[in-house]
Amino acid sequence: MADSPSQLNAAVRAFTKESGTPAYRYAQVDLNGDGQADALVLLKGDYCGSGGCTLLVFRGSPGGFALVSSSTISSEPIGFVDERRRGWKTLLVTSRGVGPVLLRFNGTKYPSNPSMQTKATKEQTVSATILKFEDGGLSGD
Repeated sequence: MADSPSQLNAAVRAFTKESGTPAYRYAQVDLNGDGQADALVLLKGDYCGSGGCTLLVFRGSPGGFALVSSSTISSEPIGFVDERRRGWKTLLVTSRGVGPVLLRFNGTKYPSNPSMQTKATKEQTVSATILKFEDGGLSGD
């Protein structure tokens, strides 16, 4: 598994194009069944608005993390349901004002606007695996 803090910080910096690593929360889980931990990153601060924050999905590899997609207006709780689309787990993301929605992988990426996606059913919401996010970023490296 990739060295989470430094390699994930580098991937987040590459996305934000900031010199330092911005504040974020992250969780790691194998989303595509390749045995490597992928990363879900919820940016904080300037990457948030009234509807939520920017969610990044990174594919993990022994060499680091590669950006798969970015989605706006996302909030915790975030997890996944018992469904796969094109090999990737379907994400359950909270979008303020809409509630829990499903982000389904389209073969290339996850949708960029959660508020336009299918709302999760009560059964999907109750049975979803909710991820525990940890604080990351602001390391100055």
